Amino acid sequence: MLRLWACLLLVCFAQAVPFYSDSSYGSDGITDTEFVPLEQQQQHQQRQQGRQDAVATAVAPAADQKPFNVDTITSDVNSPNPAVFFQQSFPFFGNEFFNSFGGFGFGNAQEPWWKGPNVCTEKEENEGATTETDGDESVDTFGQERDSVVRSPLFGQFHFSVNSCAEKPNKHVCTKIVNQNGKKKTLTLTRQCCHGYGRPRNADFATPCEKIEIKDIEATAADMGAKQFIESAKSAGELGDMLASNSGKKVTVFVPNDAAFQEYRGQHQQENNVEDSKADASEKTTSIYKLHSVLGDVQLEDVPNEKLLQTELPGQKIRINSYQLPPALSPEPYRYAANCVPIEKHDKLSEQALVHTLNGVLKPLTKTVMDIIRDRPDMSIMRAVLEKTNISAMLEADKPVTIFVPTDAAFDKLEPHLRRTLKEGRGCASNILKNHMLDLTFCSLATLPGAKTTAYNLLGEPLLFNRTQRASNSTQESAVYINNVAKILDADVMGTNGVLHVIDTILPTESALPMTSLMSQKNLTIFKQLLEASGFDDQFDDLDNATIFAPTDKALHNSEWARLVAEQPESLKGNKDLLKFLNYHVIKPMIKTCDLSESSLPTVEGTNVRLNLYSTHALFSDVMNRATVNCARLVHFDDESCGSVLHQLDRPLTPPQNNLLQSLEANPNYSKFLELVRKANLTHLLTNDSDSFTLLVPKNDVFEELSESTESKATTQSQAELVAQVKTHIVNDVVCCAGIIPTNWPFVRSIESISGHHLRITRDRRPKIENAGVTKCDVVATNGILHEINDVIVPRPTQQHRRPQIPPNYQPQDDFDVFF
Repeated sequence: MLRLWACLLLVCFAQAVPFYSDSSYGSDGITDTEFVPLEQQQQHQQRQQGRQDAVATAVAPAADQKPFNVDTITSDVNSPNPAVFFQQSFPFFGNEFFNSFGGFGFGNAQEPWWKGPNVCTEKEENEGATTETDGDESVDTFGQERDSVVRSPLFGQFHFSVNSCAEKPNKHVCTKIVNQNGKKKTLTLTRQCCHGYGRPRNADFATPCEKIEIKDIEATAADMGAKQFIESAKSAGELGDMLASNSGKKVTVFVPNDAAFQEYRGQHQQENNVEDSKADASEKTTSIYKLHSVLGDVQLEDVPNEKLLQTELPGQKIRINSYQLPPALSPEPYRYAANCVPIEKHDKLSEQALVHTLNGVLKPLTKTVMDIIRDRPDMSIMRAVLEKTNISAMLEADKPVTIFVPTDAAFDKLEPHLRRTLKEGRGCASNILKNHMLDLTFCSLATLPGAKTTAYNLLGEPLLFNRTQRASNSTQESAVYINNVAKILDADVMGTNGVLHVIDTILPTESALPMTSLMSQKNLTIFKQLLEASGFDDQFDDLDNATIFAPTDKALHNSEWARLVAEQPESLKGNKDLLKFLNYHVIKPMIKTCDLSESSLPTVEGTNVRLNLYSTHALFSDVMNRATVNCARLVHFDDESCGSVLHQLDRPLTPPQNNLLQSLEANPNYSKFLELVRKANLTHLLTNDSDSFTLLVPKNDVFEELSESTESKATTQSQAELVAQVKTHIVNDVVCCAGIIPTNWPFVRSIESISGHHLRITRDRRPKIENAGVTKCDVVATNGILHEINDVIVPRPTQQHRRPQIPPNYQPQDDFDVFF
C-alpha cells in the first residue's frame, strides 16, 4: 500500500513539472513561434468547455470560497478543499499539483485564470549579444514556476534557455531567456485581464476574469470616498482635457480622500491655494491638481519600490514606496505610499483614469533633505555636525535616503564629553550620524501597531520600530519609537531625495561611542578616571584602528594608580609614567578575538605584549577559546568603538624589565635553582631573547626539605643527569596558568620540556605540572614567563611496549592465529 501511494505521488508530481500544458507551447516553455491570438484561445476554450459541461454541472461552484493570495504563504484555512489549502500554504508546488488528484476524488480539476476567458496576451521580444553580466541575470519570480534547459553542444553550437513565470493578481508574466552561440534573446509573454475585465483582489488562482462595472471618474472617486478633490479640479478647469473620455490618453490620478482634502482646504484657504469657483486661479491654485496627475496607466503592483513618477506639474515627481506586511496583520500583502502619504485604495479603473486614493494631500517638493535641515532652526547642531563630517553630501545626492534628525534639545541630553566630540565632528561623530541614516526611503506607514519593524542603518546595525496602540478616543496618530529610546516627534518630512523624521533623543550605539564613553558603559571606571585625571582622555578618544586592553575595576582596585587617582588626582595631570602605563595597554591595528593569533605585538608605549591562545575544551583541544595578553586573561571582549575595539583584562599590564635569568637572580628564594642552572651551563638559554620559554622554578625550601640521601645522590650526579634535570624544568613555549584546566583520563594534556619529557598538566585547587603544584603564576619576563612550584619535577618513566616477535618460518594455523 505504501508503494502504491509513493507511485501516485510521483505521478502527480510529474504532472506539476511542465512549464505550460496548453497546446500553444512546446516542451521547453515559450515557443519561438507567434503566440496564439485571444480569439483562437477562446475558441479552444469553448471546445474544451463543451467536453466538460457534464463535469461542470456536477462540481459545486467555488464562488463562496474566500479568496487568497498565491504569492503569500499563509496557514489560514480559507476553503474546505484540501487542494486549495495546500496551494495557499505551499504555492511553490505549482497550480497543477493537486489538480492532478481530481481523478481520485482528492480535488477538483481547475485551470488557472490566465488560461480562461477574457484574457489578453501581449508578446515582447528583445534580441542582443550576451555580456559578461548575463551569467548573473535573474528574473523576479514569486516561486510559481521555473524551468531551465541546457542542450548538448552539436557541431560546436551551444543552446541555453531559462524560463520563469511570475503570477500577480491580474497579471501572469512569463519570461524566456535564450542564449544560443553568444546571442541572447528574451521573450516575454504577459497575460492579463482585458480592458473592462478584472478579478477580485486576492482571488483564487482559478477565478476567471469577469466583466467589471466601470464608472466615470466622479462616481468612482465618490465610491472611494474622494469626490471633493475631483469636483474641485474640474471646477478649476485644469484637468478637464485629461479626464475627458475621448482624449485618448491614459491617466493615473492620486486623489486625496475627502477628510484629507477638507483639512488641506481649511489650512490653506486664506492663501487661496485651493479655489472652488471657475474664476481664474493663481498658479499656486492650479498646481495642486497637476501635482496629483500622472500620464500613463500606473498599476501599483507593477511599480518597483523607490520609483519616481513624473507628474503633470513640471519639475515635480511622486516617489512610490511599497512595504511588505505579514499576512496576520493585514489582508493586503503591501502598503503603498506616494511621497510618504499613505495610499488607501488603489488600482480602481474609471472611464477616464486609473484612480488611487490618498490619506493626505501631496505637496510640491523643491528641497533636498539637507536643505530642509538647514532651514530648520531647531536642527542647527545637527546641521553643523553633518557639514563638519561631510556627510551632508550624502543628503544632497540623488540616491534615496532616510535620516532621523535629533533636535538641538536632544543634544543637551548627552554627557558633556560626547556632546563636545559630536559638535567638533571628531572621533565617532560620523558613526553616530550613520547610526541615524538609512539608504532607502522609510515612511512611517511601514510601522503597524502590534508589529515590530526592523530596518538596517548605514552601519549595518538594526533599528527596531515600534508603533504604540492608538487610544480609542484619540484622533492623532499613535507614537512611533526607535529602539525603545527615541520618539518620532515629526514624521515624514519629505524632500526631493528622501525623507527625514524628527526625534527627541540621539540613538546610542556602542560602535559609535567615544572610547571613554564606552568605558563608562562597561563599568571600567578606574581606567577611565586615570585617563581623565592625566588629561589623556581626548587622545584615547581620537584613536583609530586601535585595540585597547583595559583592566577591570577589580583588577586595578589595589594598585598604586587606583590609590593616587582616589587620593591625589591632581598629581596625575600630565604624568609621564602614567601615560607610559596607559599606552602599554594599546596596540595597533584593531584586532577582534576572531583574528587573534599567537604573536608578540608592539604597543603604543613601544615595548611588546605577548598574545597566547588556549583551549578549555577537554575533548576539542584544537578549538582555541581563551586568550591572554602577557598571561592576563581576556574576560570580556570585542566591544567596538568608532574604528577601535575594547577588550577587558583580569589584571593590569606592566612592561617586563628582566629576562628569565635576571628574574632568577633578582629573587633570593630561587638561588639554589639558579646554582643548578649555572652548574649545567644553561644560562645562555635563559638570556636568549629570540625565543620564549616557560621556566618552572622550585623555591629554596623545596631543596632544603630533600633528605640527606637525596642530597648525597645529587652530589654524585653526573653532568648529563644534571643538565637533563634542569632541562626538565624548561618548556619551549609560553604556558600561562590561565591555559591550564582540569583534565582527567582519557583527556590528559601535557607539555613537553626541552629534555624531551612530557609533563602532565591539570588543575585541582591550583595549577599542577606533573608532581608539582604552582604556588606563584605568571612572572612575566622579556623572553617568557616563570612559574614558582612546590616540588622538584620528577618525570614519569616512559613505558616501552615491545611488539611480539614472530618465530622464523611461522605459518598461521587458521584465520585467527595472527599477532597484533
